[in-house]
Amino acid sequence: MRKQEETRLAEVAAEKTQYLAIQAEGEIEKQRKLAEEQRNLVQQQAQAKAQMARYEDELARKRMQIEHEAQRRQNVELVRMQEESSVRKEQTRRATEEQIQAQLRQTEKERAEIERETIRVKAMAEAEGRAHEAKLTEEHNRRMLLEHMKGEREKWIAAINTTFSHIEGGLRMLLTDRGTLIMAVGGVTALAAGVYTTREGARVIWGYVNRILGQPSLIRESSIAKFPWSGLAPKIKKIVSSSGAAFGKETSSENGSNFDKIILHPSLKKRIEQLARATENTKSHQAPFRNMLFYGPPDLEDLGCSRDCSQIGPGLCDDDWGGCCATRFRGCHKNPSDI
Repeated sequence: MRKQEETRLAEVAAEKTQYLAIQAEGEIEKQRKLAEEQRNLVQQQAQAKAQMARYEDELARKRMQIEHEAQRRQNVELVRMQEESSVRKEQTRRATEEQIQAQLRQTEKERAEIERETIRVKAMAEAEGRAHEAKLTEEHNRRMLLEHMKGEREKWIAAINTTFSHIEGGLRMLLTDRGTLIMAVGGVTALAAGVYTTREGARVIWGYVNRILGQPSLIRESSIAKFPWSGLAPKIKKIVSSSGAAFGKETSSENGSNFDKIILHPSLKKRIEQLARATENTKSHQAPFRNMLFYGPPDLEDLGCSRDCSQIGPGLCDDDWGGCCATRFRGCHKNPSDI
């Protein structure tokens, strides 16, 4: 019995424990539902608040947009009114300026007309004054010119009368005094002869000077005679040399001995001697010279040959341009026979 009672007590305790567990589970479920309902309520409230905030924000945005649009329309209207006011002011200003410019143009036109009229009147007055002054000046000049012409006429008449009286006195003196007439005729003749002689002498002197200075330098510096008396000295020398023939022979032999110092080809030596004698005769007769040119390589004694030629024939090689000139040219010929 005791075991049954214990078993029954155990079963009751188990049922009680199960009941308590079920009751606790119900409480937990109830609390969970309450919490879930509370959470849903909070969510709904939050959603409602968010919707309310969005609605209020949208309303505020719309209100601001409407206010902004109204302000913009008001600004546009204000700008339009300001532009219209500016246009009206500009039109008024332009009209005023046009009126002022028209008045100024009218004033300038009237002033120009007044000045033009003043200038015309002044010009007419000046022209009348100048005409009157010119008339008075012309009359005064006419009177002065007449007086001057009268004085000049009287002066010239007096001068002509005085001149003719002097001429008449001189002619009467010449015709009455025979000695004075002869002296006058002789003086005029001597004057004419002096003028003619001076003119012709000047022409002759100028011809000589022009022949000397007008020639080129090569001809002017030659030994050709420039004046008629230039050949007197050579003629005198020739006479003296012919009178002293013995002395001349000694000189020629000495010159020949000097020329014999140079070694030349016989035909060339003979040709040079002929040219020397021809040059001497040419210079003695004052005729144009024939020229010779000695040339060759260095140390050919072409300069010595020309110097000896000048000793044989005086005037053959002068410092003037009339004789021959000894000139050295390098590398032309190698032996004297090629000259």
